[in-house]
Amino acid sequence: MSRTLKIKNSLQLTGSLIVIVLAAYFLNLNFFRIDLTSEKRYTLSDNTLELLRKQEKDLYFQIFLAGELPPGFVKLQKSVQEILDEFNVYAEGKIHYELINPLEGFKPKERGQIVSQLVDRGLQPTNLQEKSAEGGLSQKLIFPGVIVHDQEKETTVNLLKKVNGVSSESNLNHSIESLEYELTMAIRMLNATSVKRIAFLTGHQELNRYEVADFSASLSQHYEVCRISTEQLRSGFDQYKALVIAQPRKEFSETDKYIIDQYVMNGGRVLWLVDEVVASMDSLSVKESTFAYYQPLNIEDQLFRYGVRVNPDLVMDAQCALVPVLSSLPGEPSRYTPGPWYYSPLFVPLSNHTITRNLNQVKGEFTNSIDTVGRDGRIRKTILLKSSKYTRLEKVPTPVSLDVVRRPMNAKDFGSGAKSVAVLLEGEFSSVFQNRKPKGIDIEHREESVPTRMIVVADGDMVRNRVRGTGSNRQIEALGYDRYSRQTYGNRKFLLNCINYLCDDEGWMDLRSKEMKLRLLDKTRIRESRLKWQLFNMLLPVAGVLLWGVFFFMMRKRKYTR
Repeated sequence: MSRTLKIKNSLQLTGSLIVIVLAAYFLNLNFFRIDLTSEKRYTLSDNTLELLRKQEKDLYFQIFLAGELPPGFVKLQKSVQEILDEFNVYAEGKIHYELINPLEGFKPKERGQIVSQLVDRGLQPTNLQEKSAEGGLSQKLIFPGVIVHDQEKETTVNLLKKVNGVSSESNLNHSIESLEYELTMAIRMLNATSVKRIAFLTGHQELNRYEVADFSASLSQHYEVCRISTEQLRSGFDQYKALVIAQPRKEFSETDKYIIDQYVMNGGRVLWLVDEVVASMDSLSVKESTFAYYQPLNIEDQLFRYGVRVNPDLVMDAQCALVPVLSSLPGEPSRYTPGPWYYSPLFVPLSNHTITRNLNQVKGEFTNSIDTVGRDGRIRKTILLKSSKYTRLEKVPTPVSLDVVRRPMNAKDFGSGAKSVAVLLEGEFSSVFQNRKPKGIDIEHREESVPTRMIVVADGDMVRNRVRGTGSNRQIEALGYDRYSRQTYGNRKFLLNCINYLCDDEGWMDLRSKEMKLRLLDKTRIRESRLKWQLFNMLLPVAGVLLWGVFFFMMRKRKYTR
């Protein structure tokens, strides 16, 4: 080889190495990712990027997903690591995480104490069933969650979504879909310097503090929660981000209506949990029947002006909760069997909105139906909850008896069709006090609202948790917990999403609508074509190698024969 050719090759090699080193350097400085998925599953939102770029303090994520895990949970673990790695790039190294197996290295006696500590910190355990080497089933307790802290305060994120009636693959996929929303919420909580205030209205025989204790405790993790009268609300509309009206039983005065109306006109957000019919399960616990009757609250015209009407009826739904029914004959030992309680409908949240996406069924009790009214184009109305198509509307007044459980029903008895029971209203509202104003109230009067939003739920019991005992013996049951079926419905999460959406001015709730398509294999086709694909996968690589060998041999023979 000549000296000139050697110099030329050396220069080419040196130039190539320089280009590679410079490219690696500049690519390391300018991080980017090309997302080729149709649903953009690997693309962070603009809100998330802005949040991470402004991150000032170090955050530490303890991921309780380590050790031997099923493939689905391994995928969840890797997804958490991937998104935190990406967070770390935009946060300039301020995101740190570690994988933890909380029960590893502890004796069986010590594990109970560790489990209690983790539950107290907010982590929800999950039991996994695994096949043992002997062919039996063994149970393993894991905590699919993350504890985030900044060395001063901490918050907990439970990663696993548990939607009843959905496959485990879909639940894990929903969990991965919500990672960006859940993790950014934790970061926002730790970074928050001021807390939004949520007020429960009092003065109209609303549910007391114990009857909404579970919901209030859940809200207090993100907001400052208080109970106020309309007079306190009047003193400063801008002090309260949202107002919760939880099952009032006393008529509103014109003064109270006006204060609430002007709160809305000034941009206030309201979660109405009202029903127009009085009926109680407590009455049925001591006698076989009770009476349901219409009780207006003097807010009917106000809600009508805003765009909805709560009807004085009861929704009876074939898709309902079960109650124990005495099925033994007289003289025999008491025996109970489950029967359908049509007055406790189970609402399947619609998946077309961020509030209701990927939620468990929501349990109602003596629910009314809602109609949307008016044609004001400035107000956008979204149905959040509907009954099933097998619905019957019971007009009031009417007796309500436990005998309905024993009464044989068929599809013809539930022919009213699906009925709306929760509606989201967004836009600019007109005041119900247009061209009039109650005397003696010194408030700057507005007849049109600034853009705002409210949610009307025609079931006050939806926010009510069961209270057992009194005084120091008082026990609060979880919101949505059904003691007969021993499962917890999605009431708490639904109402929390309602408040989060009402208070969300930055669009964070839109992250809940992020979708990742499940591209699962067709198991039926796999079984039918199993042998074909096994042969294909075994023989094709071998055939490819043989063909390449024959081609290479012929090329060499042709070259050297010449």
